[in-house]
Amino acid sequence: MKIGINSRIYQQSSTGIPYYIKCLYNKLSENQDKFSFIFFQTSLNKKIGDTKIIKGPNTGLFGALFDLFFINCLIKKERVDIFHGPSNILPFFKIKGIKYIVTIHDLSFLVFPKNHSLFFNLYYKYGIKRSLKNADVVIAQSENTKKDILNFYKVSEEKIRVIYSGINKLFLEETKEERIIKEKYFFSLTTHPKRKNILSVLEVMSRDKELIKHKYLIAGLIGENQTAELKDAIKKLELTDNVILWGYASEDQLVNFYQNAVFFIYPSFYEGFGFPALEAMACKCPVITSKNSSLIEITPNKNWLINPYDLKDIYNKMVEISNLEEKEREKLINDNYNFSKQFSWDKAAKEYAKLFDCLK
Repeated sequence: MKIGINSRIYQQSSTGIPYYIKCLYNKLSENQDKFSFIFFQTSLNKKIGDTKIIKGPNTGLFGALFDLFFINCLIKKERVDIFHGPSNILPFFKIKGIKYIVTIHDLSFLVFPKNHSLFFNLYYKYGIKRSLKNADVVIAQSENTKKDILNFYKVSEEKIRVIYSGINKLFLEETKEERIIKEKYFFSLTTHPKRKNILSVLEVMSRDKELIKHKYLIAGLIGENQTAELKDAIKKLELTDNVILWGYASEDQLVNFYQNAVFFIYPSFYEGFGFPALEAMACKCPVITSKNSSLIEITPNKNWLINPYDLKDIYNKMVEISNLEEKEREKLINDNYNFSKQFSWDKAAKEYAKLFDCLK
């Protein structure tokens, strides 16, 4: 059985959806003789397996046209049995005899439209609407995403299945590597400081004599404009000596950061899944995260959920988790660790493989 996959977005930085595509299809390709996977992209600079291209820019208008129209030329040529749009979008026109699956990660462009450009919002607003109509099966990354789909679009609930993503086994393994950050610190991982609410953590930190004794490590691939805004906020709050802006971190570095942090804080305003919170749990790092969206689903101990709009709530939880007694800290760590183990790429791949079988 031939499975065609739109992996255009995989060519971008290895975070979020590109990371999801890589992990899912690397796992599906292991010891798999049932399916033949063919990936469709705009270049061969970065690929997972057998990849066909229509050469052109990977972003902007060409990228959108590739997803909606151009990709059909590759689908027809390769005669796939099933087509998977793993990044929210399916082609505008269906080809007879082919089954279509779309994975919806989140609807942030509808929940927080100001965080995205007008082009991005319009493309996804109407592209997803058409994709939901064309899909034989819709995969939601969480129950919250499923709820959002039903709330914003007219789609049959029977078409929607929830398949959670996994976390890399690397995060579940204890390592004895020398710690990268020598000082005592707490940690956040972000690509969008505004959406992830990093500025509120900085504000809280600047007001407290105890928290300011820690370093605040912020890692992640952040755009130039947002990095400039973040640096400006750090300077205004007089935290230049207290904040470490790391930039992009490899998985090995992330493991080190998680395992040695006093706690991980992820006060996001909205998530479709929440990889970093689960990765931190897997690395036995205490986690504070938001009482919203999918983050409620992936947090076993609800006592450590915060209102991301309430600075006092953020402050209280940060101070409380910093001062946990050893027994309480160990219990929290172990409960989170055991919970995180249920989110595996093996499990996600098996569910997708079962779905492919059902559609043939």
